[in-house]
Amino acid sequence: MKQEHLAIIGCGDIGTRVGLGLVDKGWKISALRRNPEKLPDSFTRFSGDYTRAESLGLIAELQPSHVLFTPLPADRDTAGYERGFLGGVNALIESGLLRSSRYNIMVSSTRVYAEVDGGRVNEESPLTSVDPAAVAIINAERRFSETGHARTCVRASGIYGDLPGMLLARVQSGVASSDPSRISNRIHRDDLAGVLEFLFLEDLAKKPLPGYLVASDSEPTPIGEVEAWLAERLGVRLERPLTGVGSTRGNRQCNNQCLKSLGYVFKYPSFREGYRSMLESQA
Repeated sequence: MKQEHLAIIGCGDIGTRVGLGLVDKGWKISALRRNPEKLPDSFTRFSGDYTRAESLGLIAELQPSHVLFTPLPADRDTAGYERGFLGGVNALIESGLLRSSRYNIMVSSTRVYAEVDGGRVNEESPLTSVDPAAVAIINAERRFSETGHARTCVRASGIYGDLPGMLLARVQSGVASSDPSRISNRIHRDDLAGVLEFLFLEDLAKKPLPGYLVASDSEPTPIGEVEAWLAERLGVRLERPLTGVGSTRGNRQCNNQCLKSLGYVFKYPSFREGYRSMLESQA
């Protein structure tokens, strides 16, 4: 029986977690990042810039059965998003890496949605045309989807789970968001890695998979409620500034019903379970 082989392009924390989970199930893992010495010894490690097709040539020659692309912006301006996302997808295609693969995943973002007034969004919801960075991600999704291969663009909400994390650190310092009613969405890093591993295993079982998938926990929550819950457990008093703290472009409720209908079971279905685990490990 042929060994399944996953190539992880841009292999950071999430990619490493996915790879380790699949190594335990007998998969071969090839992974590329700028500093491959940080990758596990159980991976075949490659150094390179994934926005350059020549960096991907050696992995492409191995003809992996699956590809996981976990892009990041090359910089925080629009050009950085265009290079990190669309430039990365173009390099994947130019390198030939996707020619042999059976099923591919690109990690995208719920930032792509147009909704900013607290409404619900799912895989079919309208996409934004006014956020240039989000438009760069959307264009990368579309290019990734044009390859003709089975694929899923996984739209992840805010990823958390590392210590201390921005929100937890801010609450520990006593600073609250200036916009407590803004709806926040999140997914613990263990669950995002779990979702990605789940999708690869579902493909292996020849299950039908969607082209786009929202990856977010089951409880979109006003950010002020999350902060108050954390502050109570930390024993801190929060001061709410007038403007500019903890506000972001997003104000939407991400619906994960499609993901749950596939059979994925969350380890951390809400912020409570996730942050409780973090606080216990910090104690």
